[in-house]
Amino acid sequence: MPIRIEDIIQRIRREIAEESEALPSDRSAPLDDHLPAISSRAELEYLNRNWQVFDAAAEMRSHRRLLGPVVLRFKRILRRLVFGVLERYFEKERLFLVELVRFQNALAERSDRLLREVTERTKAVAERNDLFLGAFDVRLEALEAREQMRRAMGEAAPGSPPDPEGGDEAVLAEMAAALGAGLPERVRPFVERLRSAGRLMVLGCGDGEVLAAFDGIPVVAVEASAALVAECRSRGLAVELAALGAHLEALPQASLGGLVVTRLSDRHPSVRWPRLVAAAWRSLRPGGVVVFEGLVGEGAAMRLRWLLSRQRFAIVDDRGFVGAAGDRERVIVGERGDGT
Repeated sequence: MPIRIEDIIQRIRREIAEESEALPSDRSAPLDDHLPAISSRAELEYLNRNWQVFDAAAEMRSHRRLLGPVVLRFKRILRRLVFGVLERYFEKERLFLVELVRFQNALAERSDRLLREVTERTKAVAERNDLFLGAFDVRLEALEAREQMRRAMGEAAPGSPPDPEGGDEAVLAEMAAALGAGLPERVRPFVERLRSAGRLMVLGCGDGEVLAAFDGIPVVAVEASAALVAECRSRGLAVELAALGAHLEALPQASLGGLVVTRLSDRHPSVRWPRLVAAAWRSLRPGGVVVFEGLVGEGAAMRLRWLLSRQRFAIVDDRGFVGAAGDRERVIVGERGDGT
């Protein structure tokens, strides 16, 4: 089957039109120097620069000084004679070469654009991988800190529950501070309920970042770790150094309007929760609010809800959050009734 040059030209024109419709209206930024741009290759540059040589109407020149005019005159006469016979053929060839150059340019631009898109997507994937690995490292560190804390609690008194008021409480406080990332964000939703409660206390303020959630509301902060207290005081925060459970039990009756207990599961063994809830009830005035933060596991949340209802606290809020270790944690808010 003979190949018609008109068919080839039409096909090239259709492909160029399709490429033009597919390309976005705004051109992409130029390629970086290290990217091998197809549109800047020597072969394509040569084709774009020299296709006019095949133009039948192109100007003819000669480098010969004496014979040049004679040769050029002869060439012009010969070209007119030849073009008189083959003019239609050369015109088709010229149009074919023009369309071929346009097609090569469009193809090169499309290839460069695809190369840019692949490069940008590869960079984006690499950045997402870096962020994922960074977050994964943070979770591993938090899990390791929690495991060390649990071992310390288990080794404090084999066969018996650990005493949080002993020498290990400062260690537990420092480990819990590492697990308390994002503590201000978990406490801030309940600050409005505490704003008009009266005298407020944060039991276990850690490094003091949780105090930023109160937006300038006066708060009494207590911490069991001397190192954390020193860090808070170096930042200009007023923090008391005391064993948490003993300090709460020693408070005068109905002396608080609001109480925030941080990292409950990490800092207070569950066997101590009944005394902690009873001390919170005793220290709060009627209508006072207590916020228990950092309950890990649904079983711990159910146990605390039962203790609060047994102590005649009304549960006014119960929300779930994602902790630093990726675990599902809960914050439970109770309100003291008027009973004694």
